[in-house]
This record gives sequence, structure tokens and C-alpha cells, in this order.
Amino acid sequence: MSKHCKKIWRCLVSMGFAACGVSKLIGIEAQQKRFANIQWSKKDMQVVGGIQLLGASMLTCKKASKLGALILVATSLCMVTTSIKHEEKKEVPLDIFGFLAALSLLFCKKSKKQ
Repeated sequence: MSKHCKKIWRCLVSMGFAACGVSKLIGIEAQQKRFANIQWSKKDMQVVGGIQLLGASMLTCKKASKLGALILVATSLCMVTTSIKHEEKKEVPLDIFGFLAALSLLFCKKSKKQ
């Protein structure tokens, strides 16, 4: 993958997780319903949202991007397993996509200088 493609992909993943985190922090209705279905409190929803926003913002800093990706992998995996456990099947594909997107950033190799 070229250097510019990596930057664009990292930016897209960052924006996606930031939007998702903000929606949890402000408590939009769809997120409140989802967290109620998995029996998590509003505070739990806001903590997950804050962590996602933190991870997304860390992706924008070159030195912290791997840690940000790791944070997003962990929160995504948590949401995937919780959705499966509580049989929220319609949420699982999107959670898996987020997990794989964050995982791709975590294992993205640096380009060799020429």
C-alpha cells in the first residue's frame, strides 16, 4: 500500500471511530437503545465513546498511532463479543468491520525509504 493510501485509510478510520465515539458520548437514541439491549448503562456507553474518541485522536499523531489502533482494536473486540453474547446480530458486521479496520492499522508496515 502506498504511503498516501495509508494516510488516507488512517484518516478515514480515525473519522469513523471519532464519529462513533461522539455519538456515544452525546447519547444519540440509536446508541442508547443498543446499549440498553446489551444491558449496559449510559455511563458505560459514554466511557466506550470516550475511549473510541481517544483512540481516534491518537491515530492522527504519528508516534501514538499504534497505541491508538490498539485501543480501537480492544474496544471493537469488546463490542463484537458483547453483541454476540447478547444476540444483537444486526450490530455484529459493523463492529467486525471496525475491528478489522483498526487491526489493519495496527499491523501496517512502515514503507522503506528509498
